[in-house]
Amino acid sequence: MKIFNYPNAKAAIFDLDGTLINSIEDIADCANAVLSHHGLPANTTERFKELVGDGFANLVRKIIPQEELTPERLKLFIEQYRDLYSQHWNKKTKVYSGIAELLKDMSDAGIKLAVLSNKRDDFTKRCVSWFFPEIQFAEVRGEREGTPLKPAPDAAVEIAAKLNVSPEECVFIGDSEIDIETAKRANMPSIGVLWGFRSRAILENAGANLIVSRPDEISQEFPRQD
Repeated sequence: MKIFNYPNAKAAIFDLDGTLINSIEDIADCANAVLSHHGLPANTTERFKELVGDGFANLVRKIIPQEELTPERLKLFIEQYRDLYSQHWNKKTKVYSGIAELLKDMSDAGIKLAVLSNKRDDFTKRCVSWFFPEIQFAEVRGEREGTPLKPAPDAAVEIAAKLNVSPEECVFIGDSEIDIETAKRANMPSIGVLWGFRSRAILENAGANLIVSRPDEISQEFPRQD
């Protein structure tokens, strides 16, 4: 039984990592390589699923042991991680099953599509262009100087304005509590997805309006914009 639907939806903003693409192994491999280079213990891939979501700098800050954390080391680790990731971002990363079909269905239905990530802007654009060359996104945005990261609503609200829709007409779709909180603050309905990096309990506690297990469950919620 449907618990929520989107009869007024005209646009959808997707998170990237954990929602459209499964990038956790490349992220973990690059971060662990930096830790290993400095003689520090690695983290499991499952642990990285709990750590990602709020940008490169915050990820690196979390993986450095507190007793090792200094401003100088943080800056160095961030630079090394970005350098490694810029070379290895697509080694193991894959599009989740059913996502390409979902995006095409929504686009064919007249829904405007956008991506908003806390990954750096250039990496976000590179990933979207590489993995979705046939999908026409109205806007793709990552971390930009002067704009706060999710869950701040600024970027999401700006995207809605650029797409010429109200926040209430724009559904935010993501896999984490960060995405759901972004939607709340932007006054957008939200969909939490279970194939990503967070659990159902986390998405429920965050207050997702709808939680889905498969991409095709999302397309069923949107009306055609004829």
